[in-house]
Formats: sequence, C-alpha cells, structure tokens
Amino acid sequence: MLMHTSAKPPTPEQIAELLGLAPDFARALVVALGDEGILKVIENPFEIRVEIGDYGKLEDLPREAEGPTMTEELSSFIRKKRDEYKATEKMLSMDEIEKKQKEKMAKMEEEMRKMKNRGLPPLD
Repeated sequence: MLMHTSAKPPTPEQIAELLGLAPDFARALVVALGDEGILKVIENPFEIRVEIGDYGKLEDLPREAEGPTMTEELSSFIRKKRDEYKATEKMLSMDEIEKKQKEKMAKMEEEMRKMKNRGLPPLD
C-alpha cells in the first residue's frame, strides 16, 4: 500500500505510522523479518527502505512466542530484587553488626589471655 502511494519502498517509520506502532519497535521488526528473509531491507547512508521478500516464510514463523513471557520475566526480576534486598537488610541489620562486634571482642580477649599466659605485657 505504501509503495503504491509513494512510488518507492516505505521506510520503517512509515510502516510504524501506518500500523500504529512505535518507530523503534517497527525498526526492530523490520530487522528481524529482514534476517528471516521475509523482507528485503534496502539501506543507503541516508535511509532504510523495505520491500517484501519471501512472504511464504511467514508460515514458518512460530505462532506463539517461545521463551518466558513478560509476566514471567517481571516476576523473576522482582524475586531476584527481593532476595538482594533481604540479603542487604540482613547484612546491615543491627543484630548482625552486634554479633560481629561481639565475635571481634571475644577474639581480642582470647589474644589478651594468650599474651598473659606467655608472660608478655599486654598492649596498651
């Protein structure tokens, strides 16, 4: 349709406007369909134009998306961030800090006892 109205192959932006898609999404589709050979992508230094290639290959494309859906990806991301938050919270919690301080003090007291047992004067 666009080729008939302008007498030259359309740009991805024209296709996006006709189909009501975002231009970036239309460019990504053009590249993907060009890689599959369904579209012929004609590039020059100034613009990209699109012609129909082997439209029969459309039948070979999967009907449903393969791989995780957007909802699954989002759920996975949220779970990962929640786990990271809990780990950070645990690391920064007062109980953990107090526990580490107590362990450090116990270690220092043990060192002092060892020094006294050896007959060395304690460090001041």
